[in-house]
Amino acid sequence: MSKSLSILLPTYNCDCTALISELQRQCVAEGTNFEIIVADDASPDKRFIIKNRTISNLDGVRYIEREQNVGRSAIRNYLVSQSSKEWILFIDGDLSLNNAKFIHNYLKAEGDVIVGGISIVENEKRWGNNLRYRYEHSSKEAISAENRRKTPYQHLSTNFIANRKLIGKNPYNEDIKQYGFEDVLLGKRFKALNAKINHIDNPVLFNDFELNAVFLCKTEEALRTLSIFQTELKGYSNLLKITGKLQKMHISWIGVWLYKFLHKPLKHNLKGNNPSVFLFNIYKLLYFLHYNSIRKLQKEYTYLYLLAYSSYYH
Repeated sequence: MSKSLSILLPTYNCDCTALISELQRQCVAEGTNFEIIVADDASPDKRFIIKNRTISNLDGVRYIEREQNVGRSAIRNYLVSQSSKEWILFIDGDLSLNNAKFIHNYLKAEGDVIVGGISIVENEKRWGNNLRYRYEHSSKEAISAENRRKTPYQHLSTNFIANRKLIGKNPYNEDIKQYGFEDVLLGKRFKALNAKINHIDNPVLFNDFELNAVFLCKTEEALRTLSIFQTELKGYSNLLKITGKLQKMHISWIGVWLYKFLHKPLKHNLKGNNPSVFLFNIYKLLYFLHYNSIRKLQKEYTYLYLLAYSSYYH
């Protein structure tokens, strides 16, 4: 029996017309009962909204324009609330599809959750000096289906299908307002539910990369999210493991100190025309230790203030 399928795509400042056209074409060719729902999360660049409106002319496609930006978790939960089919497929709107059997492979696959993964475009001439391109290529072996199966709950990329009963009404943690790790917490939730995760080779294509400075800002935002939610994310982040070891050895302060002196030259390299993935990983660790120390000081100052306030009035 064929799966009935809700394909849900959040978009923000991107052109998703080619992706939606191909998804719709494949669904029609498979003869499956489907709907494609795209929700724009209040993109500030209205040129993308205007262009994406054309997808509403395709059978089975619905395009929703949100007036207020709600963030990565809330927009996905909203899409779930608008959907009706038995199976839910999540894809990000800024990806591409060069996989003619994409829908077919998902329809025949078994499992409570099926993860297709991503592939990284090979275009050294165009993207060779791009930090995101270099970083994704340096870690592409880790995201192969074979390696994803080793830690099945930690690789929920923006390309997976799950049964509605398992997804529930609000699968994503809306306490996460900024970029990063909402998919990791979803994987943790699936593990708690003892869901059967099936990792297959059914990728979407990652073929457009942001400027180095933009990617660096997004990385910093994700690291701040990791710091805020580190209790919930324990066991799901290598960076947290490294930080934990440094703290046990009482040497995490060295990273905080190094950040003060090295963050400017490191950022200069990472924003430049020959960014180093090695230095990028060093920067992530130092930035995380730095931000953790700031949060710790803020908590201590707040505690002392409340203590002084309480003593003054009592």
